[in-house]
Amino acid sequence: MKTKHLFWGFLFITIGVLILLNNVTSFTLYWVNIWKYWPVFLILIGISLLIKSPFVRGAFASIIAIVIGISLFAMLKSGCGFFENDFVSGIHHGVVIKDWNDHDYEVKNFYEDYNDKIKTASLDLKAGVGSFKITDTTSSLFAATTRGYGDRFVLTSTINGENASLIFERTEKKFFVFNGKIKNKVDISLNTNPVWDLNFEVGAASTEFDLRPFKVNDVDIDIGAASLKIYLGDLNDTTNIEIDAGASSIEILIPESSGCELNADVTLSSKDFDRFNKVGKELYRTENFDSSTKKIFLNIDSGVSSVKIRRYNSGEWL
Repeated sequence: MKTKHLFWGFLFITIGVLILLNNVTSFTLYWVNIWKYWPVFLILIGISLLIKSPFVRGAFASIIAIVIGISLFAMLKSGCGFFENDFVSGIHHGVVIKDWNDHDYEVKNFYEDYNDKIKTASLDLKAGVGSFKITDTTSSLFAATTRGYGDRFVLTSTINGENASLIFERTEKKFFVFNGKIKNKVDISLNTNPVWDLNFEVGAASTEFDLRPFKVNDVDIDIGAASLKIYLGDLNDTTNIEIDAGASSIEILIPESSGCELNADVTLSSKDFDRFNKVGKELYRTENFDSSTKKIFLNIDSGVSSVKIRRYNSGEWL
């Protein structure tokens, strides 16, 4: 049996068994109880990379999968309350849990005005758990709608001549579960005129960034256990994308009109790179990379993830 099959099989078996024990017994396992042992994970990976025997490598892959499964379960149980049996009003392990009758759910809007002197802009999004989307444009420089409980976001702006710097950050680390579903949501709109630098720091999140309408220079994404989907456009001559991900599902869509170079350190990940040619150990390029005037440089450093990169033409409906 292939090593990757053993890894994924034991990972899902471990998580499934732990969830079952949690549901039918008084079994408890929280992140605070096991975090001190995290170097064991590095030791196991190091040993597995040194051993050439397929049988032994398979055995170590299975052990690594079990360790990761236990860690993920403990992290989600402690930080997200995903596996709690009862959802009642109150705070449990840093999670505010609301019942069906709670009426404190709020919608808030944030804006930063645009003026035609602004040529470049940067946005730093600093948030933890939730759903984050960039799916629309605005005549303002920046607009955001947050949906959740209480006022947890602050927008700070600095305008200096032709450059605008924006920081949009969560002011508290709590997040909210409503009948078992996370209810912190942020929808962001950007102005299409400036050239943007984007920096996103999010934790366990669902993220969707449609950047096709914007001129994007640099994008730096640091995510934890997350689902990440990015649509890239071709309005800027050069776009640099840096992604540092934990246990994540990553999907990136790039235009066929742009040449793309991909540096992917995704050892423990499943990967699907549409129409990329491998030119080095971790280096891939599209066949039109040298001839294209528009170029995208992707650098992905990922843990246990699923990474999919798809190319599309400008007339394709996505």
